[in-house]
This record gives sequence, structure tokens and C-alpha cells, in this order.
Amino acid sequence: MIQEAEPEDIDDLFELWQELMRFHQGHHTVFKYKPTAEQILKVELLSRLKDKDTKFLGFVSGNEWQGMIVVFMRKASPGFKLSRKGYIGETIVKKKYRGTGVGKELFEAAKKWLQDKGADHVELQVSVKNAAGIKFWEALGFTPSTYHMVLELPEEK
Repeated sequence: MIQEAEPEDIDDLFELWQELMRFHQGHHTVFKYKPTAEQILKVELLSRLKDKDTKFLGFVSGNEWQGMIVVFMRKASPGFKLSRKGYIGETIVKKKYRGTGVGKELFEAAKKWLQDKGADHVELQVSVKNAAGIKFWEALGFTPSTYHMVLELPEEK
């Protein structure tokens, strides 16, 4: 069942977030995090969780969080036709529950929340090396609009 996350759910959210990052670490350096930064990362997630324009939704059965999706509203220029941007951040379904409909249920709940907040479209990013993720989002009607690129800069010495 879909459940809105609360601050006391931070350990379950962080566990799912870590699984998402582990899945993506081989895709690009941008997905790597410092293993010693657990507390800092939890504080960041808690800060986002408390934002009124952000919603963490989980698929929970019994006491197990099988997946989560993070959605938020982003401002866009009112000069654009699509100016009320809903954005999907992190999305993860535990490996053993993939293909069972958990991801689709999470997306539908997120889409409804965004529509209720006034979004006129939904955007997201998916790793170019995540073929299953691309297939999932395309099956839900998403189409590419840009190619997000990253250049890692050397550290100053």
C-alpha cells in the first residue's frame, strides 16, 4: 500500500536510497557518495522530507518498505507553455519486487499528488546506462527531451 513518509521513516528511506545509489554507482561518478557520510546524507533526506513542496511516497507491505519515489514541484518560467513542473527525483523498488507493479503504483500516487499541487507536466532524469529504467519510464509515457551531460572537474590543489 502507498504510504506518505514521515521523519521517523528515515532509516527505511535511507536504506532504499542507498540501494538506488549502489545500483547506479557503476553508471557514473555522479552517483557515488562517501560511505562515511551516512549522517550528513540522512540530514539532507530529512530536510527534503520536511519541505512542503516535496513528497516521499513508499510502497509498504507489513513493515517492509518495498519501494519509494520522491516527487516535488519546481518553478519554471511562466513564459513557457509547460510552466508548472512536477519532478520525480529518486525512484527505487527493491530488486525482489521489480516487475510486480510496485513502481507503477508509486508513479500513479506521485502523479496524482503532483496534479493536486497544480503540475502541468512531470519531468525526471534516468541514467543513460539504466536500460530497464528507461524502458519503465517510456512504458508510462515519458519521452526524452534533453540529454543531461556531466563533466567532472579535477580538484584544486
